[in-house]
Amino acid sequence: GAEKLLKQELETIAAYANANGKIDAESLSKDSLELLQLYMDQQQTWQEVCLVIERDEKRGSAKTLTVNRPMAFKLSESMGRLVLNGAYGMQKNGKDTQDFVKFLSAFESACGVYVGGPDNMEEPATMIHGISDLPGAQEISPGTGIYKGGLEAAMDGVLEGKYKPLDFRFFIGHTSYTGGELDRAVARGSYQPVATCRSLILKQCLRLPKPLWHEVLEFCGGELREISKLEFMKREDLQ
Repeated sequence: GAEKLLKQELETIAAYANANGKIDAESLSKDSLELLQLYMDQQQTWQEVCLVIERDEKRGSAKTLTVNRPMAFKLSESMGRLVLNGAYGMQKNGKDTQDFVKFLSAFESACGVYVGGPDNMEEPATMIHGISDLPGAQEISPGTGIYKGGLEAAMDGVLEGKYKPLDFRFFIGHTSYTGGELDRAVARGSYQPVATCRSLILKQCLRLPKPLWHEVLEFCGGELREISKLEFMKREDLQ
């Protein structure tokens, strides 16, 4: 089948490796090089579920968050600083220190932190939630019921008992696309665009009985549901 052919081709490519295990790209044929690139891309994005939070059709730009790559569900001080201020952010004055103490007080015991993507991971995290009337929040797209921002009100709401810490999801980094890159990724089959229910996107990936990728495909039904079944059968840990 296809997997056997892929394995054979990868073994052929591996034969070009030198004593240090490195492969000179110039020694590969164009077809082998393209196959290797596709394989590496698929390995890096294996069963990703991504939320498109920005898209400009005219410019061909887009920004996505990978929602099923959990990083932490509790905050240490260093993780809290990374989420709140970014990798290089510093507490410059008393208010910054107060904000950090408030953030830890609200989210230290429970906080859903995810790797959103490889771009701009040094920046403060993006907060996603489903609270429509949270001050400072913006809906990512009309009618989705999914919002980003409003951290100050979120902290106050958690401390007041109005919200639960896990009502919010924090994403470090994102994936940026320019010049129609996302459209081309979809065209070559790297991603499948779907419209899914907000409850799946807002769900924390914590002790799920079934991985989120499978839940999304099953929700979509049809061919995607069948793909999920086939992949699920390969997972001995999920049987």
